[in-house]
Amino acid sequence: MSKLVQIPESTLETLLREAGRTESVEEYLRSAEVQAGVQEGHRLLKRARAAYWSRFWLLFSAILTWIFFLFGPDLEGFISGVLLTGMTVVEFKVHSLFLAADVRGAIYGWWNQCLFSLLFLIYGGYHGTFVSVSPSVSGLVDPSMLPQIIALYRFFYFTVAIVGALGQFCLACYYRTARK
Repeated sequence: MSKLVQIPESTLETLLREAGRTESVEEYLRSAEVQAGVQEGHRLLKRARAAYWSRFWLLFSAILTWIFFLFGPDLEGFISGVLLTGMTVVEFKVHSLFLAADVRGAIYGWWNQCLFSLLFLIYGGYHGTFVSVSPSVSGLVDPSMLPQIIALYRFFYFTVAIVGALGQFCLACYYRTARK
């Protein structure tokens, strides 16, 4: 579907006559065909608004990840930075596709957000399963408190995994509904 544009009523009337249509401009604009196109355009613009905000959150996350990586380079930080940067680029593309009323935005957005959802599950699941309390923290607390600290770490990371994955998957499903 191409993007809807506004044209003068007289031009539309001329185009209708040249196409051999007999209805008036008002009748044509009320037709099911035109109304379906208008609804499709509105649906794609709503997805573009969601992608607009999503791309900035991804960009913020990517920049923050790279800053943390620069202060303490490690493999996890590098992988996270690369993945977030790539997903940010795709999300900018998704936004521009939805603005252009191109339903490919739904496909790119679906896969991008599904990947993000999966990464939340992996990140939170990994850190929740393999909890490590740094020696600087364990030296500051009573050793009998370590099981509670580990339980809090697990709760935090499993919550990040579930809530983050669920949120991104809901956004993926929202993008996908633009394909109707």
